[in-house]
Amino acid sequence: MIIAGPGSGKTEIIAWRVANLIKTRDAASDKVLVTTFTDKAALELKDRIQKKVPHLNVDAIQVSTIHSFCLKILHRFNHHAKMPADIRILDEKEQMLFIFSHREDLELGNVSDEDQYDFFSNVQRAFNLATQELVEPSNLENWCRLNLTNCCHKDVDLWRDRALLASAYGRYLELLKAEGLLDFNLLQRSALNLIQDNPQVLDEIRKNYPWILVDEYQDTDAVQDRILRLIAGDGKRFTAVGDDDQSIYRFRGASVRNILAFRERFPESKVIKLERNFRSKKPIVQNSQHVIVHNPSRIPKDLSSARGIGSDVLVVSKRSLAEEAKTSVDLLKRLHRTGKITSFSDIAILFRSVKYHAGHYIEALQEADIPFSITGDGGFFRRHEISQLFDLFVYLNTSGQWGDRYLLNPLLNFKPETYIAMQKKKVSLSDKMTIDELQALGITDKADQQKLQDLLALRCQVQEANYATVLDIFYRLLECTNCTCSAENDGCTSTLANLGLLSQIVASWDEYGEPRNFKSFLKYLRLLKKGGMDGITNPAKDAVQIMSIHQAKGLEFPVVVMGSVVNGRLPISQRAETFEIPYHLRASGLPEVDDPHLVDERKLFYVAATRARDLLIIGTSDAKSEFGEGPSIFLKEMFSKNQIEDFTQAYIENAESKPHTNAIMSRRSFSQLSYFLECPMRYKYTVVYNLHIPWREAMGFGDNVHRVLEAIHNQALRGHVPMEEEISGLVAQKWVNQNFISPEEEKELMSAAIEQIRRYLIDHGRTLSSAIGAEIAFSFDLEGHTVPGKIDLIKRHSGDSIELVDFKTSKMPVPGKDIRKEIIDLQLDIYALGAEKALHHKVANTTAHFLGDGNLVTNAWSTERRVQALKKLTGILNCIDEGKYNPNSSYCAYCLEFRSICPYAASGLLECK
Repeated sequence: MIIAGPGSGKTEIIAWRVANLIKTRDAASDKVLVTTFTDKAALELKDRIQKKVPHLNVDAIQVSTIHSFCLKILHRFNHHAKMPADIRILDEKEQMLFIFSHREDLELGNVSDEDQYDFFSNVQRAFNLATQELVEPSNLENWCRLNLTNCCHKDVDLWRDRALLASAYGRYLELLKAEGLLDFNLLQRSALNLIQDNPQVLDEIRKNYPWILVDEYQDTDAVQDRILRLIAGDGKRFTAVGDDDQSIYRFRGASVRNILAFRERFPESKVIKLERNFRSKKPIVQNSQHVIVHNPSRIPKDLSSARGIGSDVLVVSKRSLAEEAKTSVDLLKRLHRTGKITSFSDIAILFRSVKYHAGHYIEALQEADIPFSITGDGGFFRRHEISQLFDLFVYLNTSGQWGDRYLLNPLLNFKPETYIAMQKKKVSLSDKMTIDELQALGITDKADQQKLQDLLALRCQVQEANYATVLDIFYRLLECTNCTCSAENDGCTSTLANLGLLSQIVASWDEYGEPRNFKSFLKYLRLLKKGGMDGITNPAKDAVQIMSIHQAKGLEFPVVVMGSVVNGRLPISQRAETFEIPYHLRASGLPEVDDPHLVDERKLFYVAATRARDLLIIGTSDAKSEFGEGPSIFLKEMFSKNQIEDFTQAYIENAESKPHTNAIMSRRSFSQLSYFLECPMRYKYTVVYNLHIPWREAMGFGDNVHRVLEAIHNQALRGHVPMEEEISGLVAQKWVNQNFISPEEEKELMSAAIEQIRRYLIDHGRTLSSAIGAEIAFSFDLEGHTVPGKIDLIKRHSGDSIELVDFKTSKMPVPGKDIRKEIIDLQLDIYALGAEKALHHKVANTTAHFLGDGNLVTNAWSTERRVQALKKLTGILNCIDEGKYNPNSSYCAYCLEFRSICPYAASGLLECK
């Protein structure tokens, strides 16, 4: 067990340990499992390992979140797990959507619109905690009924609501199963059930991953801990890294008991403490320690600073929160003016809640004319473009006349004379109006006439439910309003990125909600609007960063300001959970302390303070409220004597400005690069702005065929090539039904897949004896970018060389006439580079196998081809780095997704800003 204090280099320690295991050949790269808690942290670990072992195929190491690992073993042992062929996982937003859209099925529909967000957030939190704590729905129901029977009269409503929640939880699990879905927590629980119920599966996983390293062990929940301990066995090759003092996710189900009980569970384990802080100066380290030592049931640590003496910790204490904010900002401005702080971007202002606590600081920064960027303010629906689109969504569902509220919507951008004509005639527009009728009303501008006709037709479609998906409606609105073209021409990248975020919300509704129920979709948008979502902003240059303490976890800044450190905010006042999960039913049992709330708030204060490298400023006041009053109790713990408030007497060093570099190398998969080759604007819309690609039948068909091929190739590697009579069964087993197409179309697609696979096995089944790998992942470094990929099939060629095969469900492109030829060639060249650089194979040939007509196109891999491929690939990556997205007009005819909303397709322009 490695106990890693703040700034002690735990990520570097994990990377070195993995690298050393591989360098010394103690462990093969594919025998190591490393888990962490975010995808970003996993990618950073991969990069660090790669730098330490340059020739390593880092994608062979299972470095991932625990959720990703659970999904991998459920896929791998699909038959034992009795899961669908393509397991669909709900993220947090999609889970909320699912609960909301099934509220009637869950018997949770009787909630006022005003209370819905808080209510469904509490429901979601209770469902997640019950799953994390392995609580059986029947046990929860029985407990609630017992309390309902025995409670006093004033608590009857409370226990009735809790009993309703308990029964809803059971129905929720049944609904997920019926629709072939898992939420994040049920994903973990399903993986736990798999390895607990199948000893042979557990044995195979243990053989595959004898070496286990777990990052942020203090943040594991009961299910994660059981999974890891089961795989670890006797624990002799198990390394847990974490810090109990930084366990701030109890509200998400994390149990600090897992790290506190490590020695008890593994009595022979070795404990290593990393007690040198390489981040913060001595006053920050010492003063933060004065606070955290007040927590009981912690692992003692004697932390010291490796950076020596530094600035005093400063406290801004005023009578009101507004005065505190103004004084703190004035201090920052003075320190910046005098050179103590070089750049405003070196400053982070942290709050318990940005949404509720940052207002005074934002006003003070604006008055002082200091640029700032906010994360966590929940301002997505307050952005102009989103608010205006929201109003247009509402209009589409409105049957009355189209009033000024919609006419004046800036996204519509009608000509002034159009506004005047409509208002003068007091027009009530019908669902269908001809050009002549509009002309008679005085609406003469042809673009406005077309816009009005399109909007009226769209409203008619919505109200008649004559549409396939809400995403179709969304893209039609973008086309009608021309807002993407305007934003692109004006260089409003944040507008386009937020439209991308809205497209993801809409696509999720189509996938997990009720796509034909537009009224319910609007209710869901109002729910999100009430709760608040973070939008995407272009960070200002040289700007102060404002974020919550939870968002700052894992980050560091030269200067940290902790804002509103008053009782009632930090620590925040404890509030009882609406839907309680009793400790006696929880797998983690009772908390390790009597007052876990205060303990967790103290840890949050500690995490915030230890984000600072050079200067820590704490803002507090004598403010009184219904939640608390006066300076936080943690300030009294921090300072054994009165803190410094006369800053002229304080010792303040120059803050050491730190360049803001991305800790993670950019990753450019082939699918992303293929977008760029087709048209750089397509890459820009899908990758940069993240606009959801409208669902395409061909993509679903290709995914299904590739799943069947993977199963066939894996069987061939084990010595069995499926017979012709097995094909229909394999296709049925691996097929995932596609949304938005009829059963008849689905049946036709399955028949086409069976025919493609049948022909493939008849023509090439005998050659599968030369197969040596299927679905092999790789990644390699090129010019500071990571290029990942996955090879469908690797075959022995001659001697020690190999052939790479990639399968396409389409027909072979016509040479010289089909844009796909160049793209497919580059794809295979990337795979050849990956096979050489990461897998260390000698490549002889690359082959594209077109299942649509049975044709094969084979290219010899040569030094000349390698040089040309690297040149082309480097050129594409450089264009992306430099933001050069010059449109490819020859692709416009093929572009099904974005042609109607792209300014260059619409206007014929060939140059992009």
